[in-house]
Amino acid sequence: MVSQEILLESGTNELELLTFVLGNQSFGLNVLKVQSIQQYDSSALTKIPMAHHAMLGMILYRDKTIPLIDLHAALDLKNKYEAGDKWIVIVTEFNNVVNGFLVNDVNRIYRLNWENFIPLDRVVGSCVKSITGSIRIDDTDIMVVDLEYILSVISPNLAISDINDETANLSSRMSREEVQVFFAEDSITIRSNVIRILEKAGYKNVRSFEDGQQAYDALVALRDQVDTNGSDMAKLPHVLISDIEMPQLDGLSLCKKIKTDIQLDQIIVIMFSSLINTQMLFKCKSVGADNSIAKPEMNRLVAMLDELCLDSSKVFP
Repeated sequence: MVSQEILLESGTNELELLTFVLGNQSFGLNVLKVQSIQQYDSSALTKIPMAHHAMLGMILYRDKTIPLIDLHAALDLKNKYEAGDKWIVIVTEFNNVVNGFLVNDVNRIYRLNWENFIPLDRVVGSCVKSITGSIRIDDTDIMVVDLEYILSVISPNLAISDINDETANLSSRMSREEVQVFFAEDSITIRSNVIRILEKAGYKNVRSFEDGQQAYDALVALRDQVDTNGSDMAKLPHVLISDIEMPQLDGLSLCKKIKTDIQLDQIIVIMFSSLINTQMLFKCKSVGADNSIAKPEMNRLVAMLDELCLDSSKVFP
């Protein structure tokens, strides 16, 4: 079992990566997503008719049934599950959903820095959506799996969903257009969907970034344009929406840098991540985040923007 007591100090730009094996290749995922690791018992599997080819069925886990997904099939690898083989189940929790992922074996946990993470879309473009990027460990390139994307394909209801008509048509729409939003998210799919939905809600002044470092560099450039009497403070965004897992500079480190800078600390920071749980809420608060919300709750995100921005004297004095 992976202990939930493995905690990193917030804002250090570090991650702990669990490496596992599919066939003869090593992959990785963030330890923060992992609840436990256990031996697979095929007799406990209940199959689901007409399911996605990667969905093996349901298994019992801590007195509840959870989906079991074959990562070989999800990644279109050759050696898919065959009865009789010994396999390992990695039980995860993110997006407020618990799932099991079937793998060949589990190696170990590495403590790494996000600066060493190489986003895959910068190397091969956006065609490989099930892998977020790679990180080199002991002369081996470890592919980091995008479990959120895989789940969104298998269960489309877990993807970023559109807002309802009530949220889109609130009377505050005109005020929403005045709010300057920075949005840091490394997934091109999530980034484009969130921007589209925010624009539908009336938040049209959105500037997006592929990672935390790009967002921070843009903020520093704007900060340095502000003169000593603060007359150009309006150039700074009113709010930053940030993912947590990002290359170069993660969301917690980005938030910490903003909230410890007296020229940037008035910027409202909302953490928008699949990792939001009780433990992560504490980490977000410790780096000064104004609020946090789990993906993919877009109606709540828009409502939170309204509450923090439209009702805030910091934004509209």
